[in-house]
Amino acid sequence: MKGYDSATYGERYAPVYDDWYGDDATSAVTPTGSADEVADHLAGLVGPGGTVLELGVGTGRLALPLVDRGLEVTGLDASPSMLERLRAKAGAERLTLVEGDMADPAAVVTRPDGGFDAVLVGFNTFFNLTTADAQASCLRGVAHLLGDRGHLVLEAFVPDPGAHDPSGAGTVTVRSIELDRVVLDVVAIDPDAQAITGQRIEMTADGNRLLPYVLRYATPGQLDAMAAEAGLVLVDRRQDWAGTPFTEASTSHVSTWRPTS
Repeated sequence: MKGYDSATYGERYAPVYDDWYGDDATSAVTPTGSADEVADHLAGLVGPGGTVLELGVGTGRLALPLVDRGLEVTGLDASPSMLERLRAKAGAERLTLVEGDMADPAAVVTRPDGGFDAVLVGFNTFFNLTTADAQASCLRGVAHLLGDRGHLVLEAFVPDPGAHDPSGAGTVTVRSIELDRVVLDVVAIDPDAQAITGQRIEMTADGNRLLPYVLRYATPGQLDAMAAEAGLVLVDRRQDWAGTPFTEASTSHVSTWRPTS
């Protein structure tokens, strides 16, 4: 998508993000765990006072519950508008917020003594890195920032290439029809590039809003391979934050890797 960069998603979605995704992402195309489930999981993983880096912190849907549990949280995001909205929220002063591209987190985030206890990438955020190279670079940076006993925890959907037109032709999905509002998703899939290019279009009597997104999806196996190249090994994979076992039929996963040395 011409003109689309690492900050575009956040800059366009910041005005609507809390309304659309604040209550456990109920407007999301794919299901996601509740913020409390995520926070409880991370708190149990790293222990009291643990250090957590969230990539794509956005408006703080996950970061604020994490800090409420006594964790030391650093949030990275490429969008100034997302960070501005987060800074205006109660409790945000307890967070360390960094503006920058998560394709190279080690270049903009200061590694604490001993490294982070966990790096969190929630709700398909990793796929906002639009190329395989950017994704591999991100994982290398994560490996550098983690402590020897740290963990990378990543939540994402499981791609289903068979669910899309192999020709890459665009599709239109009706997301909502209301008295004075219609929301559509217009999506084109490139199976070879594993790319999803879309626009969520909100039409109202006052005008239209275009909300673009570009995703580069990867299978769990591909994520494992990229993680291994970065020096990370898989230690756990579940279907969701509630701990449902992951199976071949699972449409989402919460995966955890640790440094190999």
